[in-house]
Amino acid sequence: MAGTAAGPCRRETVLAVVLWVIAVGGAGYLAYRRYKGLVAVTPFDLGHTGGDFWGFLHSAREVAAGRSPYAQAGYFKGFYVYSPLVALSLAPFVHASTLHLWEVWTALSLTALVIFGGLVTVGESSRLRSWRVPLLFGIAVVTILQFGQTWIELYYGNTDPLVLVLLAIAILALGAGWTTISGVLLGVTGLVKTWPAAAGLVAFRRGFKGRSRVLLGLVSTMIFGPVLAAALGGASGCLDFFRATFAAHNQYELDYSVWSTPFQLFTRSGLARPLIVSPLLRYVATAILALWVIGLLALILHWSDSSSLAFWNAMACVVLLLPVSHSDYTLFLLPILWIWVARWLERPGLEGLVVVVTACLVAWWVISRKDWYYGSNAESALRISVVFFANLAAVSVSVFGDHLQRLMSSAGLSTSGQSQPHSENPALELLGVAQ
Repeated sequence: MAGTAAGPCRRETVLAVVLWVIAVGGAGYLAYRRYKGLVAVTPFDLGHTGGDFWGFLHSAREVAAGRSPYAQAGYFKGFYVYSPLVALSLAPFVHASTLHLWEVWTALSLTALVIFGGLVTVGESSRLRSWRVPLLFGIAVVTILQFGQTWIELYYGNTDPLVLVLLAIAILALGAGWTTISGVLLGVTGLVKTWPAAAGLVAFRRGFKGRSRVLLGLVSTMIFGPVLAAALGGASGCLDFFRATFAAHNQYELDYSVWSTPFQLFTRSGLARPLIVSPLLRYVATAILALWVIGLLALILHWSDSSSLAFWNAMACVVLLLPVSHSDYTLFLLPILWIWVARWLERPGLEGLVVVVTACLVAWWVISRKDWYYGSNAESALRISVVFFANLAAVSVSVFGDHLQRLMSSAGLSTSGQSQPHSENPALELLGVAQ
């Protein structure tokens, strides 16, 4: 009997090792392919390869010269709309070759995306048996590195990969009971890129313990934004920080929020060809979409029992509610897909609620990886809005699926893929610490 039991166990261990080798090797290969496709051109302008990184570097040069990152004129005026942290971090390297800095930046961004997938995998590992963990990691790596919106993110060299890593660590810290540390990490995301600090909404989830510590860590860290601005530019630097942050909500370019999509669909915006010109339809559609997403957010905070899924569902709602929501912010929805894949992997099958939700999210990924905008203001606004409506559908399916699964579990109903009780503390569990 002992030999019989040892056989399957040994086979599972071997399979897990093989899948880890394939997943890690595949991650390296896909990341290298992305890297080679991005580093052939030296960034030189805001609108070309590495444009956002070039802007950050230009602001860092201002800081290195003893000026405020906001005190810029001409082409760069108004570009830098974050806390001084990114510019300050790059300032020691401004004398290095721009090409070499861009290569390092791209490599770090790709590494961060792979780590991000790994961190979300760690968060879901407590529900999965041995070989399913590397399989989930492999799925995460493929879906993020082969994602069209990832290419946009890497092409311009923005800071979202770092933000995603910080958010993933924050949710692990939250599950481990390190609420103050989680709040500090959320605050750092706000220093890197302001709006992700809205993830602090997760502290208002029903029955959440440690709310005050999360908010204390978040607010205490965010204070460093204006403090750094004042240190670099005095009182005017501090005022410029608030002006730049507020001005960021008004950018004349395509975006994919509940506010902008109706504007692009029903007015002559100059950004795309409208479906029909109707101010009434614009305001009615805006109200309906805003109320829908706010309702989803309320449902998440009031009913969800899963801290990780609630967190990423809430982040998806924030993305949809932003005054300016760029297409590459779709990256923030990927953990929703991974978490539902983990739920399906727990009990694979072709029937039940989990497989339906997972299939819908896979369809969302297929739709979202396509570039729906071809760079012309004559492009149909309806075509461009596919990104927004796909994201809206994905988070809606996830939120209602989570709620239905909760109701069915409470009623004692069994469905294929129904999740079993699992630890909300995977970080400590992996370390072997008893809860």
